[in-house]
Amino acid sequence: MNRSLRWVSPGPRVAGAVALGLGLGLGLGLLTSCSDSSSPSASSPPSARPAATASAAPHGCLPADDPAAATQRGYGIGRTQVTFVDHSRPTDAAPDRGLAGKPERTIPVVVSYPIVPAAGAAPDAPAVPGAGPAPGRFPLVVLSHGVLADGTVAADVIAAPLVRQGYVVATPTFPLSSGPGATILDLPNQPADVSFVITSLGTWSTTAGTPLAEHLQASCLAIAGHSLGAATTLAAAYLSCCRDPRVRAVVSLAGTLAPFRGTFADNPPIPLLIVHGDKDAVVPLAKSAEIFNTLRGPRSFVTLHGAGHSTMFYDRAGQTLDQSVTAFLDAYLKGDFTALRALPDDVRRSALATYQAAD
Repeated sequence: MNRSLRWVSPGPRVAGAVALGLGLGLGLGLLTSCSDSSSPSASSPPSARPAATASAAPHGCLPADDPAAATQRGYGIGRTQVTFVDHSRPTDAAPDRGLAGKPERTIPVVVSYPIVPAAGAAPDAPAVPGAGPAPGRFPLVVLSHGVLADGTVAADVIAAPLVRQGYVVATPTFPLSSGPGATILDLPNQPADVSFVITSLGTWSTTAGTPLAEHLQASCLAIAGHSLGAATTLAAAYLSCCRDPRVRAVVSLAGTLAPFRGTFADNPPIPLLIVHGDKDAVVPLAKSAEIFNTLRGPRSFVTLHGAGHSTMFYDRAGQTLDQSVTAFLDAYLKGDFTALRALPDDVRRSALATYQAAD
C-alpha cells in the first residue's frame, strides 16, 4: 500500500474550520423532515462484509497511454479560478443577504491541480496560483462545500491532499449557501449546479490557452461533498430528480440524505465512500448509517473515532480520512484497487476508525 499519503498542514485547515463546522445544525430539521419513511432504519448496523474488489482496467478511466497520471504521487498544487454562469436557471432572492433574485446562477469555481513541486518545496507547500500543470491527464473530482463555507475553504481544507495524489479538484461556491447569511433553502438547486459545473469544466479544459488544456480527463469523474455539500453530492448521484450519469464514484463526508424531490429508491449502483466522525454534533452519525443502509451498490463506511464535524479533517483523523478517500478514488477512477483492498486491515490496526462495506 502506498504510505506517502499526506494531509494539509494545520495552517490552511484551521483557517477554514469555523466555516466548515457551523450552520447546518440549524437547518438539519428541514433536510430530515423530507426523509422517506420507507427507507431502512438508520440505527440498524451496517454490514461488515469485505469491500467490493471488482476488476477494473489497469488505469481505470484514464487514457491507457498515460500511465504516469495513474501512478505518480507527491505533486505540488497549482490553482486557478474560473466563473461559470448558467443562464438557464434563476437565483432566488435572499433578503437576509440583501440580494435580489437574478435570472441566472453565477458559480465561481476554484480549480486545484497537480504541478511538479519546486526543488526543496515542503510536502505541504501552499498552492501556487497560475503554475503550469504537471505532465499527464488527471481525473476530476467536483467537491461541494458545506453551509457557510465556500470553494476556497473547501480547496484549502479538504481538496489539497487529493491534488497531491494526482487529482484535479474543482470546488464551486454555491450562490446562496456560502458565506454570511447563507441558507440551506437553496439545496434543491445545488445538484444541478454540480452538473452544470461538470459540463462547463469539460468545455473550459479543452479550450486552448486555459491552464488545464489537455491535462484534465473530465470524463474520469467523481463527486464529493462535506455536510450540506454531501447532501448535494448524494442527490446529484442518486436522487431520481437529479442523477448525473457521468459520475463514476461518490464521496460523502458527514453527509445526510435529503430527498427534497424524487426518491433514492432504485438508485444507480455508483460506488460510494462514506466517512463520518462519531462525535459529530452537527450531523449525527446515524445519518451516514441511513445513507449506507438506503443506497445500493458498492459502498464503504469509515467511522472516525472521536472526530467531530470539522475535526474529522485534522490530525490522525484527517490522515485516516485522506488515506480512505485516496484509496477509494484510486480504485474507481485509476483502476488501482491495491490500497482499497488493504484499507479494512489498515483501519483495524490503526484503532482510529471502524471500516464496514457492502456490495
